[in-house]
Amino acid sequence: VVAAVVVGFVEVVSSLATVPTVLLQNAAQKDVLMPAIGLGTGGYGTNKSVGYNGYPECWAEIEGCGQFSVEAVKTWLIAGGRRIDNADSYYNQKSVGIGMRESGVARKDIFLLSKVGPSLPLGYEDALEQFENIKAEMNVSYVDLLLIHWPTDTALPLSKDPNCNFKEPTYDPKTCRLSTWKALVEIFQKGGARAIGVSNYNSTHIQEIIDSGMPIPSVNQCPFNIYHSSTQMETVKFCQSHNIVFVGYSPLGVPDWHNYPGPNMSPTTLLDPVVANIAASINKSPAQVMINWEWQLGIPVNPRSMNVTHMKENLAAYDFTLSQEHVASLSKRPQDYCSEDPDFYECAP
Repeated sequence: VVAAVVVGFVEVVSSLATVPTVLLQNAAQKDVLMPAIGLGTGGYGTNKSVGYNGYPECWAEIEGCGQFSVEAVKTWLIAGGRRIDNADSYYNQKSVGIGMRESGVARKDIFLLSKVGPSLPLGYEDALEQFENIKAEMNVSYVDLLLIHWPTDTALPLSKDPNCNFKEPTYDPKTCRLSTWKALVEIFQKGGARAIGVSNYNSTHIQEIIDSGMPIPSVNQCPFNIYHSSTQMETVKFCQSHNIVFVGYSPLGVPDWHNYPGPNMSPTTLLDPVVANIAASINKSPAQVMINWEWQLGIPVNPRSMNVTHMKENLAAYDFTLSQEHVASLSKRPQDYCSEDPDFYECAP
């Protein structure tokens, strides 16, 4: 039995499966369902010697950690996860593709998300070339969701598009964004991606697409966690008002790589006292509490982990409902402003 329900502003298709799914709209094929939780595959570690599941997690092939990515993806899929969050700038596409195949899970049952830019240039031709490379390296014929990773281009090598070449006087970020989106629309219309969207866009960036008359993104993926939530709500509400699914990355922060500054924030969200008290009161893990909180706000997530125990905990974060008091208290945690945390790219302006 499958039924459509509404969580926040998101239409959700619920079933007997542990993990619910979200119906993608706008620039999406009919009936594309995205699992509410995915596995993030972009790590910050550069030292292979930490080993698999060592901190900070190392995922990139250029650091010699490709096999770690293979194992993590395979473990996630065998554990029951079905969404993979990848990008060409994570430098582990071949390994993620191998992990998918070695898992034994059929390609049609995996929701594969990838992204173009920002470590590689934006622009119409560049985006088309990157997508062909994504398919070739991952050994897939399509992706389920393709995103523009970032709204600005600071990549080397420089873009072929003069409007995207940030070192030239012709550089025009708005025109660059729209020409890149035009490429994704073409990929979508030709069946290369079942849905397309953006990442790290604010409402102004999305409005540019709406005003252009091109198809509206199905997804906008941005950082969202207890220390970066009220500062994101304007974007969340804008997206939801246009049937754009707001997806939260770093839903637990980046606990293996970044500590939040005190005194009002704990070093990681997992140590936050409000989270800890709620988790203890309902016999759930801190991670499960925060994933469930985001879901009750209508926000799917993609936490990154190589730890099978953590993966299984994360997948089991949808079998309970937080009280409205708990949701409200989590939504009122201190925010990580750039004035306090200027070196962290996920800080709130």
